[in-house]
Amino acid sequence: MSVSDVVEFQDTTLRDGVQSLWAMGLRYGAMETVLEELDQGGMINVEPNMVHNVYFKNAVFNLREDPWEICRLWKRKIKNMRGCAGAIGLALNSAELAQPRELTRLWIQTTKKNLPYEISGQIVNTTDQTERDFPWLVPMLREEGIELYPMVTYGVSPRHTDEYYSKFTKELVEKWKPDGIVLKDVMGLLTPDRARTWIPAITQHTGDLPVVMHSHGMSGNHEKNLVEAMKAGVRILTTCVPPLAYGSSHPSIFNTIHNAHVLGLKTNINEEPLRVVEQRLHAIAKQEGFPIGAPQPYDLAVYKYQIPGGVISNTVAQLQALGIEDKLHEVLEDTAQIIIDLGHPIMITPHSQFIVSQAAINVATGKRYEELLDYMIEFALGIWGDEEAGVPYMDQNLKDKLLSHPNAKILAERWEQRKELAETMTVKQMRADYGMTDASDEDFLLAYVMTGTEQIEIMRKAGPPKRYYTGQEPLVVLLNELKKHKDMSRLQLRKGNSYFDFRQ
Repeated sequence: MSVSDVVEFQDTTLRDGVQSLWAMGLRYGAMETVLEELDQGGMINVEPNMVHNVYFKNAVFNLREDPWEICRLWKRKIKNMRGCAGAIGLALNSAELAQPRELTRLWIQTTKKNLPYEISGQIVNTTDQTERDFPWLVPMLREEGIELYPMVTYGVSPRHTDEYYSKFTKELVEKWKPDGIVLKDVMGLLTPDRARTWIPAITQHTGDLPVVMHSHGMSGNHEKNLVEAMKAGVRILTTCVPPLAYGSSHPSIFNTIHNAHVLGLKTNINEEPLRVVEQRLHAIAKQEGFPIGAPQPYDLAVYKYQIPGGVISNTVAQLQALGIEDKLHEVLEDTAQIIIDLGHPIMITPHSQFIVSQAAINVATGKRYEELLDYMIEFALGIWGDEEAGVPYMDQNLKDKLLSHPNAKILAERWEQRKELAETMTVKQMRADYGMTDASDEDFLLAYVMTGTEQIEIMRKAGPPKRYYTGQEPLVVLLNELKKHKDMSRLQLRKGNSYFDFRQ
């Protein structure tokens, strides 16, 4: 691996930062106020927040905003950074495997048309996935002009040794010829000591490929891990702009730049526009009551729970919605036990979501595994992977209970049907099923993601997106807004020796 003395950055402020800290609550208007300045910061890559069906569903159902309009906003504003779309390809319906291949291609083509991206960060954490999906997905990505950046995901279990990762990466690089590799510490479990052996175990096989380091902050080690990555020759680092850095999110780009300079490395970042982004995001956080990211105290328990940074804030929000937010500790403890029960699968999408959801059900009902998610049954069936996912190492009593469930036979048959349909079902047939033969690709895909048009129609009736003011708008905009406040009769403005007095 040839090593440059210039460290480059991949920004995930408005994607992973928002998912980790603000429970995906960022609106169109908030993005509109910061995207241009973010684009001027000198980062080489950016992660748009509309690359996955989860974000589309959240935009429609919770924010009542059109996700395609959000995509087009990114397309208009991002001119300098390359967009990197995590899990593009399988992202349309990651919770339902074996989606029709034609539909996958349409999703790639349509999101690529509406979003500023060139790189595909296809999530990889087991050889099961590469063997099942890569034979058809990688050629499709190549045909659509999308680069392949597989994510080698860090996990803590008896199986996930440096030798495992070395062998996995060697086979990945030799067989699939990726354009780069992402080292993904999605659960924030990597320690500096382990980083010193884990990173070289992988990069010894990457040659001159670009390597990206991605590390969350649950254990408080993420900034140290980026330092170790830089020492090991990694030259692309994933960071966020405060207040969406720290906490369970990523390191601050400003402190990471400082650490790079201490190591004698160079950066090409223009901090001035990023300080504007920081200021405006702080104002939005204050207005919306969003938390400000702060460094996490060291908590040994995160190695038990292993919940990814992008899942924990949403878990808290869901428990609040259920009225059991006081049960968070119990849910975390049960999550730790489910991980053991399932044979130590790596806690990444979708494993992390259904494991935490099952833990919440266990706690809410007061009985472990009294009510079972279909995803748990599918896991035992090997639908989500087998050997590397941990199925042979599952607790046998739980495995027997899942496989003897009345739904097990139904789910197994449905899985076989889905695999067949994945290769034979056409978009034309699916359009007909949805009654959208003449609809645009965007409207059809949105209806598919939302499983119908009911919520879309409610979203359309909600009106234009909420706007946020940055202080840079013309004075007439300020005055027109103030006119709406009938209890305000006088406004005084001063700048230098100039003095303005407005009355209504």
